[in-house]
Amino acid sequence: MKIIVFFTFDVSLKLWHDKGLLKREIKLYQELINEFGISVVFVTYGDKSDYQYQDVVGDIEIIPIYDYVKKPNSKFLQILQTIVVPFKIKNLIKTVDLIKTNQILGAWVASIASILYNKPLLARCGYELYDFSIKAKKNRTYKWFVYLISWIVYKSADRIHVATIEDKSFVIDRFKIKSSKIHVFPNWIDTSKYKPFKEVNKKSSILFVGRLNKQKNISLLLKSLSGTNIPLDIVGNGELLASLKKEAKDLGVSVNFLGNIENNQMPEIYNNYRVYILCSHYEGNPKTLLEAMSCGCAVIGTDVPGIREIIDNEKNGFLVESDEQHLQGSILRALEDNVLCNKLGVNASEYIQRHNSLMLMLDKEINSYNSILSPAYYTIE
Repeated sequence: MKIIVFFTFDVSLKLWHDKGLLKREIKLYQELINEFGISVVFVTYGDKSDYQYQDVVGDIEIIPIYDYVKKPNSKFLQILQTIVVPFKIKNLIKTVDLIKTNQILGAWVASIASILYNKPLLARCGYELYDFSIKAKKNRTYKWFVYLISWIVYKSADRIHVATIEDKSFVIDRFKIKSSKIHVFPNWIDTSKYKPFKEVNKKSSILFVGRLNKQKNISLLLKSLSGTNIPLDIVGNGELLASLKKEAKDLGVSVNFLGNIENNQMPEIYNNYRVYILCSHYEGNPKTLLEAMSCGCAVIGTDVPGIREIIDNEKNGFLVESDEQHLQGSILRALEDNVLCNKLGVNASEYIQRHNSLMLMLDKEINSYNSILSPAYYTIE
């Protein structure tokens, strides 16, 4: 079996590497190669510099788009240019059994390739792009564009993988896609690495990991810590870095901004903390929350889409209102009640083992490929 994976628009191997995500993102495909002997091709939005990661990705074949076409300066022209990509690499596409997308943004290229060369298409959505565009209050033109490309991909796909039950309901409702075509595939965690370490001295501070943007609602976290003398460590970067530093200073909150950290170092980072917090306005299927739970952190999250589907309140974490007093109360409770904190951490780690382990998802992934390629699949659908 040979599959070709079309990357998210504007994402390259170099970008994954620079963000410290490369080894994590390729792990599933490396295991598919090792365990099941399939062949994998990556079509990236990189140039010749992506070839430098061949040793890292191993047997995965690399096809950087901008080694085949010249990259225009404007985003609009870059989007238009993607239409020619299936023609540029048609000889390769004709040799594959299955086309897969990494996200919906950019997946129109995979749809065109699927239609042109009569190849089955698996559309993966790590998060529902149109839903996010609504929640982020994007402008009307952007939302129209996202709806259009999502509709094209969903309609042309043979199978759709979404990360949450809420995403499945949204796609059915907004795009009128048959339920039988959509399957819930949550994000996976390599539990052989992301696990509780023994005899680790936990820090007194709490932890947040993620992008520093409006979605993550970090201001709520800072306000909840005001007057508590509880320090906060933040892993990540983003456009709100400067303003968050100022806000923390004004509120008298001690914050250590650690910047981006390589993903392979994150199991050790998570294990240094008893409590992890994610107080976003909305989420898809947040990988940092899953990673923290897998490492045995007691997690606290806002009761919003994407988080409420993971945290079972007071069983494997705390679900809180988007309110600084409620959040502060849960933070104090987790830090002051060692028995409860440990119980939540153990339950969280066990939850990930049951629902999100790499080995579990590996079996589901290969079974999905086989189902799509089976002649009976089309009869059932």
